[in-house]
Amino acid sequence: MTVNTPLQRDSGVPLYVQVSEILVQRILNGEWQPGMSLPAEPELCEEFGVARGTLRQALSKLENMGYVRRERGRGTFVANQDERSRSQGLSGNQIAFIVPYVRDSFIPEILLGVERAAGEQNLSVTFKHVENDYRQQAEVLETLADQGLAGVVLYPVDSVHVEPMKRLTYAGFPIVLVDRYLCGVATDYVMSDHFGGAVRATQHLIELGHKSIGFVYWSDPAISMEHRKTGYIQALAEAQITHQPDLVCEVEGYPTVDLDSLRAFLTDHPDLTAVFAANDQIALAVYQAARSLNIRIPHDLALVGFDNLDFTMHLDIPLTTVKQAAFDIGQRAVQTLLTRMKNPSRPPQQVIVPTELIIRRSCGAYLRENHTTVRK
Repeated sequence: MTVNTPLQRDSGVPLYVQVSEILVQRILNGEWQPGMSLPAEPELCEEFGVARGTLRQALSKLENMGYVRRERGRGTFVANQDERSRSQGLSGNQIAFIVPYVRDSFIPEILLGVERAAGEQNLSVTFKHVENDYRQQAEVLETLADQGLAGVVLYPVDSVHVEPMKRLTYAGFPIVLVDRYLCGVATDYVMSDHFGGAVRATQHLIELGHKSIGFVYWSDPAISMEHRKTGYIQALAEAQITHQPDLVCEVEGYPTVDLDSLRAFLTDHPDLTAVFAANDQIALAVYQAARSLNIRIPHDLALVGFDNLDFTMHLDIPLTTVKQAAFDIGQRAVQTLLTRMKNPSRPPQQVIVPTELIIRRSCGAYLRENHTTVRK
């Protein structure tokens, strides 16, 4: 038999792992439907050019992940939805919360919500941090699934790296995403109304008389950033203000925001009177960049952020920002996970949690009656 997908024998990835990934992809692509038998072991060994022990390791991995069932004397069969669900140990009492980083108060607040809702159901929570690395995220997910956890609440590193979430979801392993969803993958998720919050933030600046409003976001392939950008553009359109692409500034954002690009952005747009920052970390960097250029907030430049992190109310000019209900997101995520565990065949749930605009001094609303906001 001709090998359709050659193994990378010098890659350092064990051969059985490579074989299992190829077989999973064939199942996902529909080459083998639920209930169908896989080719006989000697045939697969010949195709991949591996020993029988290696192939059996691969098949055992697929069985542990819930993709197949193995019947002594009959062969290996593609599992159906109910079999996939039962294979994952869904009666366990432990779930995991996986996050890309812990650099501000938003994720700890979600964790508190997760722990509260889990505790009410006598579930314990394992907390994992993957250093903003999608490869580490994949390894942690695979390990937890193999250990038979009841389910996972996942704050994805981004919205584009879909494996192994796609495979695990197909296998019936309960996963609920928070803050963002994955492109092209139907999963349960719980996230803020990023679009609506951005619309309201931009509308607030427009109501204060601003027409030259910048938007700053960072290089992050996450749906949340895109929704906030779209909300900003939508609010301008509703106010019949022409969207100017050059007033959108993209900066490097992890682990720190690039101040040089922000200074250049502010310098190159002297007519800018307001900025909507896609999150509070970026807003803080705008504070720093503006101060270094002797631009006063809010007298010369109104500023609105997004998140309502703990530090925002303690700045010398407290930040106007969009509040995310982080604790509620954590609670709703566990509730959604429990629903998935009890009803593995139900359609994916999409839960959107409302946001709230918190008005403080940085937007200059308190100056409105007696001043006009003009960059000096």
